[in-house]
Amino acid sequence: MDNDLRASWNRLCDTLKESADYIFDPALGVDASEQAEGLRHQLRMFSWATDRILENSDADRPELGWVYPFKVGQDNPDALYQSAPVDLRRTYRLTGRIDTLRYLGLSLMDFRFGRGSITQLLDVGSPDLTDVGGGRIDVVFSPDPDPGDHVGDWFQVEPIECRLLVRQFFSDWAAESHAELYFECLNPAGPPRRLDPGRACELLGEAAREVDKVPEYWTRFALGQRDRGQINSFDHIPARRGDETSLGGSEKQAYGQCWYEVGPDEALLFEVMPPSCRYWNIQVGDIWYQSLDFVNLPATMNDSQARIDPDGVLRVVISHVDPGIWNWIALGGCPQGALTYRWNNADTAPVPALRLMPASEIYGCLHPETPRLGADERAAITAERRRHALRRFTR
Repeated sequence: MDNDLRASWNRLCDTLKESADYIFDPALGVDASEQAEGLRHQLRMFSWATDRILENSDADRPELGWVYPFKVGQDNPDALYQSAPVDLRRTYRLTGRIDTLRYLGLSLMDFRFGRGSITQLLDVGSPDLTDVGGGRIDVVFSPDPDPGDHVGDWFQVEPIECRLLVRQFFSDWAAESHAELYFECLNPAGPPRRLDPGRACELLGEAAREVDKVPEYWTRFALGQRDRGQINSFDHIPARRGDETSLGGSEKQAYGQCWYEVGPDEALLFEVMPPSCRYWNIQVGDIWYQSLDFVNLPATMNDSQARIDPDGVLRVVISHVDPGIWNWIALGGCPQGALTYRWNNADTAPVPALRLMPASEIYGCLHPETPRLGADERAAITAERRRHALRRFTR
């Protein structure tokens, strides 16, 4: 067994080394700066895999773990993502207070990113969860039917092994805070035990497969938009809600995405009449399909942060240089990547218009009553964003 353990460890180390080869593929068309970010992303994915596979993998004693920064799959900057292992041959209970945030989403799903379609057994959000009093929930996942005496929500599910993914969305970063949640297995199979050699080999192998497949999978997924010519335009998106569950998305949301390419002296104008919905946001990410630095830059915008023009249209400028208006999404020197919007629990799924132009021409395309924003005001807003983002991600 000593030889098996050493071999498993060596395979993991070799895989980590070789898995970054695609970052230096000339076909990606990226410079050394983006390659540096790519290596950081690879290590982030390794950290996430280690945490989820080796640390938080006991389905008898699950923990709602989270990783910061969670930079995978065009992560939502308004979110706190948590996950826990489950073996649905047993019964689990999630309790806590959720009226402190904008939206709570619960998904039971596998995490086979890059190895086939994602299977989701359940996808439910806070509008549909029962308030058992004081903004609290009491949710049970079980292979058994509801006995009829449970106060709260009972979901009878297929008895397989997977994970619970929790999405916590915050719109007003200053006023909303994370939910107080506790997750437990009600009928564990046995007592806690140390990691045995056979299980260690299994988990090291799974971590190696994860780091080998997942980072490149998301990069290739994003690049597919560029290769299909879906650049600086949402014209390819139908005006109806699509099904993103096979990619790990929530059926409670309508998503839209394209590739952006914006030069240092250019600006992209985003225009839409937002739908009636529980929450919406717009964000930019890089070629590695990770969000940009939303803690230190206004690299995202949501329904609480934006200003709608008097004609009901949302106009947002996406550029490297601050245009001096409220609705600005900063690219921070990132020349290309993924541009995403989300309509959460929306009655419709409008498709925004995009226009690329010289940055000097942007003012002529804005609403005449668009207020200007000075450098001191921008600095104050950015500092406030940072405080509230880091409050959410207390380490």
